[in-house]
Amino acid sequence: MKNHIVLKHFLAAVVLTLTTVSFSATTIYKEQEADKIIAQLYHRLNEKPILSMSDRIDAFSEALLGKPYLLGALGEGSEGEFDQFPLYRCDAFDCETYVDTVLALALSNNLNTFKRCIRNIRYRDGQVNFTDRNHFASRDWNGNNQRQSYVKDITLSITNEKQTLVAKWAKTTIDKPSWYRFFTHSKIRVEGLSEQEKNEKLTALKQLGSTLEVAETKIPYIPLNELFNERGEPNQYVFNQIPHASIIEIVRPNWDLRKQIGTALHVSHLGFGIWVNGNLMFREASSIHQKTVDVLLIDYLRDALKSPTIKGINIQIVVPEDTLEEDCRVPNSLIHP
Repeated sequence: MKNHIVLKHFLAAVVLTLTTVSFSATTIYKEQEADKIIAQLYHRLNEKPILSMSDRIDAFSEALLGKPYLLGALGEGSEGEFDQFPLYRCDAFDCETYVDTVLALALSNNLNTFKRCIRNIRYRDGQVNFTDRNHFASRDWNGNNQRQSYVKDITLSITNEKQTLVAKWAKTTIDKPSWYRFFTHSKIRVEGLSEQEKNEKLTALKQLGSTLEVAETKIPYIPLNELFNERGEPNQYVFNQIPHASIIEIVRPNWDLRKQIGTALHVSHLGFGIWVNGNLMFREASSIHQKTVDVLLIDYLRDALKSPTIKGINIQIVVPEDTLEEDCRVPNSLIHP
């Protein structure tokens, strides 16, 4: 345990030393900058090969604490047709790209495998295209990463003290064609375009979006009223079932944003559940704090009791116990029906 704590502090120091925050830098520079950080992280972590997968997630996510919040931090890289923000970076995150990056780091043992994993985690079948990106957690991210056996949803296994299952289902329609119709020039992140060229790109992107499916989507969640009693006191029995280094999604059932973005949603935020000295932290890229932070999950969710739309959490665990080969595929022998 002592070595694990020392290692986590060293990883954080590596990131602090090698990272400079400069949002005007080019995409290629951001990826090259990340390459240096990632190589250093692996160099030190590989000296401690006995770390479990949950310890790897803890160590990598802690190493990236304090990084600035940046909505839409990633894109399709310098070759992207519509969004040339970096494919990966280590200097700034939003909530999903923080989870993506930490998960890819944990599943990998070297830079080349990380590059494959970040593609597989962020894109359907690892195809780096805007329309194949996992834009919606409940419709895209969860299903694609569960199908690859990177993560497993355990929400339906959570019980109360009477051993009664407590999860509910949220269902909604996620309308991607309508969502694309709401796009503006801000979605086109390609340098050097004239206004006419931006208009042409935007029209082409909306046309691609019009061919996508409108999908009925559902997600299980643990209701807040199972996590807290009427006085706002936490049900520790339920909280104690949340595993270390699990992925926590904040669920707003059928959150109707059709007038704002063209579709309803289920998931508005995600991060990691990390147990630290007996306390369950929510490790997240926070738009409120404008950086990656640890907050007590109980405090975060107690505040959510005031929200008219937040109703609970979804819980997923990382499946592989060991790092993956360079293709970032989970061996068939480890895939359970």
